[in-house]
Amino acid sequence: MTYSQPAQILEKIKSAQNILVNCHKSPDVDSISSALSMCQALVKMGKKVSVISPDAPLPELSFLPCFENIKVIDYANFDFKQYDLFVVLDSANNEVVTGSKTNMLPNMPTLVIDHHRQNTNFGEINLVDPERSATAELLYLLFQDWGITVDKDLSTTLLTGILGDTGAFEFHNTTPRTLQVAADLMLKGANKDELLVKIFRSRSIDLLKFWGYALDKMQLDPSGKFTWIAVPYSVFENLGKPQKASSVTSNLFSRMVDGTKFGIVMVEESPNFLKVSLRSREDFDVSKIATSLGGGGHEEASAVVIV
Repeated sequence: MTYSQPAQILEKIKSAQNILVNCHKSPDVDSISSALSMCQALVKMGKKVSVISPDAPLPELSFLPCFENIKVIDYANFDFKQYDLFVVLDSANNEVVTGSKTNMLPNMPTLVIDHHRQNTNFGEINLVDPERSATAELLYLLFQDWGITVDKDLSTTLLTGILGDTGAFEFHNTTPRTLQVAADLMLKGANKDELLVKIFRSRSIDLLKFWGYALDKMQLDPSGKFTWIAVPYSVFENLGKPQKASSVTSNLFSRMVDGTKFGIVMVEESPNFLKVSLRSREDFDVSKIATSLGGGGHEEASAVVIV
């Protein structure tokens, strides 16, 4: 991040009237929180804002302000003509934004704000800072630079994103700066304890039953370096198809086994549609595995879809 980028982005926003903000494909907590945070900030600036996503947002985040405004769209058929600026958040490349290799970005000025190392700098202006734990953390710094008032709603939304991408401050991407930002957001009204319950401790009974099956089927590789879980569609269907089963199961169990470096959870969410989540326990970069298979993410938490 350079000093000029926040000012350049602000100038683009000031000159725009009707702004589009994205959630990425299979949006996670940071993606949704970042989009809603940017939406709140732009509304404070007097802008018209629409938030779009190629996939349905997580229902457990419905408590966040502006959540009901997220529109699930097909990029191939959506009418972009009314918008004059696209703010892309938490997305490393075009496919992550649109949900498909064949769908192109809309033909309009595009700003990219992200924290993924794999970002391809595909925007007109690119603010990419891999040293930040979450795009929400980066946005907090950006809003400070712009003089945006961070009220209780905005602080709650930003802290939600940070909690999501740090695994409630468990991942190695949690830095002293991250904790300073989180503390400031709490002072501004965000309730950490309430957010932890809503994000991490409010699960469906179907998901808990899924965990029982997953733990029973967990395997330790002969090398002892990683664990893996594979769930076929027939089982996934019988267990109620719990949402985000792959990612939340991997978050909880892939880093548990002593002596391992990482874990893999593979869930066939529909016939011939395999969701793979990888989480590292020690100093091991699982994003290299995910990237080699066409996915992406972070050193400690990555994912890929195989069809």
